[in-house]
Amino acid sequence: MPGVKNGRREADVRFNTHDFDFDFTNRATSSCVNEYGIRSVGTHEAGHGLGPGHVGLGHENLTMHTHSFVGTTKARTLGKGDLLALRSIY
Repeated sequence: MPGVKNGRREADVRFNTHDFDFDFTNRATSSCVNEYGIRSVGTHEAGHGLGPGHVGLGHENLTMHTHSFVGTTKARTLGKGDLLALRSIY
């Protein structure tokens, strides 16, 4: 259960590669069109495995923001807010 101390024991992440609305790339740049950085998405999904949920408006700079952004690499690492969420769980 997200947000519960020691509540998770295991997590799986699966990337959807069958939808034609978007693709993943390892070379995300501002010129990407409908390509999401695989490392940014992977870091975000791994975050869910550790417990934190999404954050919303006003927190677009955090890895755990509700939406991924095309062509960005900023979510490859955790921000201060992401780390504070982890600390509150563990």
